[in-house]
Amino acid sequence: MAEDQGEKTEQATDARRDEYRKRGQVAMTRELSTALIILLAAGLMYFVGRFFLKNITEIFHRSMNGEFLVMAKNHQNAEIFFYLGEKLVLLLGPLLLLALIAGVSAQVLQTGFLQVEDALTPDLKKINPLNALKRIFSLRGVVEFSKSLLKVTIVVMTMYFLLKAELHQIPSLSGFSLEQILSYLGGVLFKLFLATGIFMLVLAISDYMFQRWQLEKDMMMTKQEVKEEHKSREGDPLIKARVRKIQREIANRKMLLEIPKANVVITNPTHIACVLKYSDKLPAPQLVAMGADYMAEKIKEIARQHNIPVIENKPLARTIFKTMKIGQIIPRELFVAVAEVLSYVMRLNKKKKQKQSADRKVNRDRGL
Repeated sequence: MAEDQGEKTEQATDARRDEYRKRGQVAMTRELSTALIILLAAGLMYFVGRFFLKNITEIFHRSMNGEFLVMAKNHQNAEIFFYLGEKLVLLLGPLLLLALIAGVSAQVLQTGFLQVEDALTPDLKKINPLNALKRIFSLRGVVEFSKSLLKVTIVVMTMYFLLKAELHQIPSLSGFSLEQILSYLGGVLFKLFLATGIFMLVLAISDYMFQRWQLEKDMMMTKQEVKEEHKSREGDPLIKARVRKIQREIANRKMLLEIPKANVVITNPTHIACVLKYSDKLPAPQLVAMGADYMAEKIKEIARQHNIPVIENKPLARTIFKTMKIGQIIPRELFVAVAEVLSYVMRLNKKKKQKQSADRKVNRDRGL
């Protein structure tokens, strides 16, 4: 039994997942952002390659024909730097923007908008050399090393096969113009980026699936941990039972205070007692109290103390007790039965008042 409690056999609860997420422990692969950056760069080269080619050719021509040298002799260094800076922004700006978009998109796609609460909390375990060695030689460390090795292998092999396929084109480049050479090199670079990006995307998806599997494994809980978490979330059963008992006692006391204001008590006659109240402010009679067994006897006792009529009607008492809650108005289907009871109570009260009036008259006559 002790072994079962110490073995992680239970799936992680929502609270456990939230706890890991707050610590920043989520399934995430860095390779996804790398793959997106490479693929977006390939797409940028494909759609706006002519723009890049035009600006690079312009820079090359102005530097090779001696224009920059003449400007430098005329002390126009500021113009040269401004021109080169403008071209640098035009050429690198889109790449940097794509890198930013790719990095943010990769993060949001994998983890959503993650806010790590423990990020700034000092943790000496993170700088412990022994813990670092454990991470290196752990399964995660082996996988990280394998990923790095695989990435390098993919890039090298892609470059090798791509350049090998283009070797037959190299001798013919001698007859190409500068624009043609740059266009050709751009096409080769596009193929290289595209092939590398696709391979990296496959690697990123595989790594993400592994990260999910590893995280689910780490988050698994023992049966005892699940019980403790349930107890902390729901509360101790003994305390909850005590609270419910106190709540019932308070509700019962409040309910008993309503009996003196009622019009009639309908009984089973021994096991059930239902207390009804009616006034001009109510659309129909209202159930203000009810109880069974001991509580039923208590209700009848209070009713007798305050001269509230106690009427026996087994079917009506059972129906009210099973279908209604305290505070509810009598439903339409019980109007006739309740009206008969109230009519009977009114006749009793009328006879009682007539008798009291007659008794007072006899007492006055005797006094005379």
